[in-house]
Amino acid sequence: MFKKSDNIIIAVICFFLGIFLVSQYYSGAEFRKVTQPENNEVLAIEVGKLTRSNAELRRETKDLTSTLDSYRNSSESSVKAYNQYLSDIEKFSVINGEKSATGQGIIINVSGDLVTPQIVDLVNAIKNIGAQNMEINGKRIIINTEMSQFANRGHYEIKVLGNSTLLKSSIERKGGIVDQVATKDILFNITESDNITIGSTTPIKIKYGRIVDTK
Repeated sequence: MFKKSDNIIIAVICFFLGIFLVSQYYSGAEFRKVTQPENNEVLAIEVGKLTRSNAELRRETKDLTSTLDSYRNSSESSVKAYNQYLSDIEKFSVINGEKSATGQGIIINVSGDLVTPQIVDLVNAIKNIGAQNMEINGKRIIINTEMSQFANRGHYEIKVLGNSTLLKSSIERKGGIVDQVATKDILFNITESDNITIGSTTPIKIKYGRIVDTK
């Protein structure tokens, strides 16, 4: 005969055994549900949707990256163009005489009277060597400077900015401008310098034209 305590133990064991069996039953049902052909088809559809979504995300990422690169390149180009503009403005301001300029170059001292054609030849010869900035007797030379104002002055101090060695050798070379102009009454003395300053002058004023309709 079973004791009362034995019956209680058996009941508890049967209770947990029943729970275990019910759990196994539902687990099997869920497994069969997942492994059914129609559920596999649904799963395949979901996987396909996820794959397409990932592909679209990759395309969008690629497009955004390309757009960002375009903006970055455009921005860099704009910065370069702006910096080039500032550089050109600075360079033309110096050439136009609006700003003073400092650097190495030569100082040409001329003793004697020069006529206007000689002064023009001398200035053009110096420019042809590559010098952009010069002054005669403290007067900055720009494109519209009247050369006749320097005629018959008796003495000239001409400051020229540029490669001092190149300028001196080119001007003094045989058959060069000094050889053409110098006489017993016109003497040249050329010295190199690492620190020459040429002052500013009144720059050329640009006047813009206006298109007139003749019809």
